[in-house]
Amino acid sequence: MKLIGMIQDVLSSMFKKTATISYPLKPSPPPERYHGRLDYNAAKCTGCMMCTRDCPAETIQIKVIDRKTKQFVMTYNIGECVYCKQCVFNCKFDALHMTNLMWESASDSKEGFQLYFGKKEHIDSLLKQKNEEPTA
Repeated sequence: MKLIGMIQDVLSSMFKKTATISYPLKPSPPPERYHGRLDYNAAKCTGCMMCTRDCPAETIQIKVIDRKTKQFVMTYNIGECVYCKQCVFNCKFDALHMTNLMWESASDSKEGFQLYFGKKEHIDSLLKQKNEEPTA
């Protein structure tokens, strides 16, 4: 009796459409409310540093270039972020938003997980300073 039931299941499943998705060939879209990569709007940032104080994983750092002209460089490490959205909630000036980018963020190297937001010349000078610092 079990053999007949098994044969019926095999035959019926041969003519049904597959339920699985061929994932690497067809990437699935991110969910609508997915908390992905952080997005920073430097024009709205005032440099209050609330985002850096409230980040539980301490992944956000803001380097003040010139406070009067509102020039900042934000460093954000995706690999250490816990995507809690605490920085977005505490930003009173609407400078931070979570996007649904970085849906597939697996890698075998650390490169690409450190993001810099701000003017290119400020970012370049910050990276130059970091490279010149002696490591202890």
